Amino acid sequence: MEVNAPPPALMDNCRRCLDADELARAGRFYFEPDSIIYTAAHWLLRNALAEAGDLPAAAWRFATGPHGKPRIDPALRRDALSFNLSHTKGLVACAVTLGAEIGIDVELMDPRRSSPEIAEHFFSAAENKLLRAAPAERRMRTFFRLWTLKETLIKTTGEGLQRALDSFSFELDPVAVTFRPADVEEAARWTFWELAPTAHHAAALAIRQDMPRPLRLVIKTLRIDGDGGITIKQQHEGDAVPGCRPK
Repeated sequence: MEVNAPPPALMDNCRRCLDADELARAGRFYFEPDSIIYTAAHWLLRNALAEAGDLPAAAWRFATGPHGKPRIDPALRRDALSFNLSHTKGLVACAVTLGAEIGIDVELMDPRRSSPEIAEHFFSAAENKLLRAAPAERRMRTFFRLWTLKETLIKTTGEGLQRALDSFSFELDPVAVTFRPADVEEAARWTFWELAPTAHHAAALAIRQDMPRPLRLVIKTLRIDGDGGITIKQQHEGDAVPGCRPK
């Protein structure tokens, strides 16, 4: 969902479905845009869960799972649902899946955050080789393609930066992951997609299944209109092909 200075009345409406802890955290941000992004992200998540899990948006409660990853409160008996949130300047995103773990990442493509020094620190040797081989005009986008894919993996597992980012490596076109030490069975459990939410943002989605099975992918985009209304557009619905980039 694109978030660009939404009207106060709309933000008041978003806050109505948040719980006390979420409201308190939103109020602790020093800069108002950060509070708006946080509020919009949690409103979006609660409405996505309401659509998928047959409970009102305000009824969802959350707990902490392995490695500190947020999960649905077990008392709600919605254990099959998994979710993940991501937000950056101007954009929030959430992903919900049934019967599998999921991770999503969105990034504003800023050239100041795509330097060779950052890549050398966070990427594998193979990923750095791929980045150096990219044409100059595509190097920044290649950086953020790799960055978002790596983020989705560690967000899916909940490990975050506890996991060494060079312990796994991505190839592009088609997207594929390898692990160090090699683990072909683990690699087969993962499916990745790249998304293009706006001309200035990169995004990726990951799903990990213990027992691989066919997946169906539904992507919806939300945009706040000038008068505060929300326009919802279904961007993609269909069988999910590993490594694809839905348009």
